[in-house]
Amino acid sequence: MGTKDTEAAVAYQNKDIVSKLFGDRMKGKSLSLFGLETDLKVVDVKPTNIPIVQARELRMDNLFELEDGSVAVLDYESEYRKTNFTKYGRYIMDVIDRYLKEGKEPDIHMMVLYTADIEKSNTILKRTSCSIQVEACYLTGIPSEEWLRKVKEGIDENRVTDEELMHLVILPLTYKGEEKKQQAIRECVELARQIPDKGQETFVLAGILTFTDKVISEETRRYIKEVIGMTQVGKMLMEEGRREGRQEGRREGRQEGRREGRQEAARRTARNMLKRGDSPEVIAEILELPVETIKAWEQEVCTVV
Repeated sequence: MGTKDTEAAVAYQNKDIVSKLFGDRMKGKSLSLFGLETDLKVVDVKPTNIPIVQARELRMDNLFELEDGSVAVLDYESEYRKTNFTKYGRYIMDVIDRYLKEGKEPDIHMMVLYTADIEKSNTILKRTSCSIQVEACYLTGIPSEEWLRKVKEGIDENRVTDEELMHLVILPLTYKGEEKKQQAIRECVELARQIPDKGQETFVLAGILTFTDKVISEETRRYIKEVIGMTQVGKMLMEEGRREGRQEGRREGRQEGRREGRQEAARRTARNMLKRGDSPEVIAEILELPVETIKAWEQEVCTVV
């Protein structure tokens, strides 16, 4: 099977698959493995997608149910933006809505893991009507080379701990700058391939794909796809991709109409916001759409006016 055929068959773009592979291995493990200041353990992993009628789907990085009955929404960021609080607010409200429909009212943690590029951020946004608060963890100052050395020793001695596995997953995020992150991703993938335990290898590779999603270059992404295609993870993804392809074929006709409806709704919302004076950049952030798309719609508004 050629590269293009493999990419067509394997649902590499479906973040749900790798997130599930990663999340399932997190059950029973503490969130302190991420560097967060809590010893609470994960007992279940929940779907992370939020259907947004006005725009495209919004997706958090991880959603964990914890042993004390609370829920942790975990996102990671490579830059601090105050507008992210809008996104966090949507996450929180969606989680509240989900559980209320089930007759449950768990406490909710909004946790943000910042890459080494960020040393400080605001953790709360207050308005009279609401308050959005996050629990932040900063990867700046992490002894990256020490982590790397211990992981290598663990692999050589066939005794890799859960902590060392998680360090391998998030190591690329502990480096500053684009070039160093890409190099670290490749090195961590190569180390993951050397792990004798195939379950641990799966956990690390799926975790790296999940946690580097926002910073990975297209070149490095293609490289990881090729590597994963030769592993058990790749086989699992390929089979999942085939199943989804068959299901998608049956759903495609129905979904096409809904997609067009969501796009038109987003276009109307953007046009109204542009007429109100909002900038294309702000609208793009809120609607989770490319700035170029908003600017194209802005030209339509100007033409009509």
